[in-house]
Amino acid sequence: MQVLRTISFCSNVERILDNYVASIPELLVQIQKVSTPSQLTKLVNKLQHRIWNLLPEKQALVRKQLLDALKSVVLHASESALRLEAAGWLRFFIYSAYPSRPEEVFVTLVTSASLYGSECKGQKSNEQRAYLKMIFDCFWPFRYPYTAYNWDKFPDNSIFYSLAPLLSYAEFDVQDILISIFSELPSLDDDEISAYLLPVALTWSTHSNPECRRRIATILALMNNEYSQEALNCLQTDTDPTVRISAKRAADKVRTT
Repeated sequence: MQVLRTISFCSNVERILDNYVASIPELLVQIQKVSTPSQLTKLVNKLQHRIWNLLPEKQALVRKQLLDALKSVVLHASESALRLEAAGWLRFFIYSAYPSRPEEVFVTLVTSASLYGSECKGQKSNEQRAYLKMIFDCFWPFRYPYTAYNWDKFPDNSIFYSLAPLLSYAEFDVQDILISIFSELPSLDDDEISAYLLPVALTWSTHSNPECRRRIATILALMNNEYSQEALNCLQTDTDPTVRISAKRAADKVRTT
């Protein structure tokens, strides 16, 4: 009989906890203290549901607080899976154009991707790749025809400075993602970027794989120095027609902007 009473009491407690509606401030605190990806997703979804009927101004305020909480998890959580889950939510909110200052999300992801530098190996390397892929994905809301942000919200080049040194020792697949990221920037004349990017770009411009030569054309066109322009000119007479077309388009686009 005592066992039955205990089971009944525990069941009642569980029902009470399930039916308890946490306040918005309580949910924000719980998000910062979360320990698993599934818990994080459950809490973020709860918070999203709670603010659905709030006035737009109040929604914006709570979402800003949520973004701050998620950034804290990305930068300070001890578990890789939890950090990546929080980063995935930041990317989702960029897609939804929730942040009024999207560069703050870029800063968080770039900081995380740059954290381990040349010591990035094994699981850390996989985590770094995931962050780099998310950084590239976050440019999507700036692209036509799905533009969710105006160009005045585009992140400044300086935000990406710490990614450039990764090019010097990154494996090819990481270099590939970094090339994609830097191709999204409006120009690549900053010394903090070009000092690391130019040697890689020149190497790619003579790569035996025509796909590498094709993709690097945009990078070369965005770098205004004699070495990059010489390499771009060579690509415009490349033996591969897809490389020639890419190089000419890249050169023409820069001349018209």
